[in-house]
Amino acid sequence: MLKFSERSFSNDEGTMATTVTLDERHFKAAAEKARELGKTPEGYIESLIDAATLTFDEILAPVREGFRKSGVSEEELDAAVAEARKAIQDKAERKARK
Repeated sequence: MLKFSERSFSNDEGTMATTVTLDERHFKAAAEKARELGKTPEGYIESLIDAATLTFDEILAPVREGFRKSGVSEEELDAAVAEARKAIQDKAERKARK
């Protein structure tokens, strides 16, 4: 069971107070996962919401930054992908002939 009740107010930090009621199973699961990650249950649930609301651009930002820092050109990446694709296709064809 999950119950969400909103008690809306603003404070100096621009936050809202909200109560989320979890059944025992969900509460224990969230608390355990939070402990594993070194977070509070509230921090863990907040991180789930953050992850669920990321845009595609936000998700890809670290990948794009890593690509930029790698110094590999788009042409080099395209060639590497084409080579890998060909190797996979060749392997599948050899397996199909057996």
